[in-house]
Amino acid sequence: MGRTLAIMNLKGGIGKTTTTVSVGAGLALKGASVLLVDTDAQGNLAMALGVRPRRTLYSTLIDGVPAAECITPARAGLDLIAADQTLLGALPQIAQRPDWSRALEQALRPLVPLYDFILVDCGGSLSQFNINALVFATDVIAPTTIEPFSIHSLELLMHQLARVKGGSATIRLIVPTMYDPRMRQSVELLAILQARYSNRVAPPIRVNVRLSEATSHGKTIYEYDPRSRGARD
Repeated sequence: MGRTLAIMNLKGGIGKTTTTVSVGAGLALKGASVLLVDTDAQGNLAMALGVRPRRTLYSTLIDGVPAAECITPARAGLDLIAADQTLLGALPQIAQRPDWSRALEQALRPLVPLYDFILVDCGGSLSQFNINALVFATDVIAPTTIEPFSIHSLELLMHQLARVKGGSATIRLIVPTMYDPRMRQSVELLAILQARYSNRVAPPIRVNVRLSEATSHGKTIYEYDPRSRGARD
């Protein structure tokens, strides 16, 4: 059975989609079979990978199309179930179901044995889809920029995990993003993060414009600039 991971923090603009694409593409390059699932109506995963999906997550959640028929191949070993603005219309319908928090799990369950990893890219707020993602996922990767508001959002995520999962142990990795070692605040906040969460904190992803350039060109960082700091980190 594959591992299911939610890429989540309750704040926008901290690198969740970039983390999802980069970790997923990196695992695929190492020979794993990977599925990325976008639960954000902005649909940034498809844009970041430069693909145009025929069907989206809405098709399986609302129209009942089997999830396997909503997959868009993105790269060798890397597939995608995309999202777009139609996903906004799914929320009221899902909310009416008595088992609304398991809608995503029920839709994606048949795919779990088919992949080594399923990574769910989550929005930056406490939404129904984020709760669905937490119910579905066995593990959470939490990107966080090295700034006070983002670190505070990480604490809120811990509280939410305690409600949904009964504890915060589901967070397997905290990924510091946009780290600038030249800034004293970045160095000090990273030290606080490491002291608080110990070995769950990954080595930081340094500020690197190539990461944002890659997604704007519909390429992974390993395709766009494999020798960049972003690719190495």
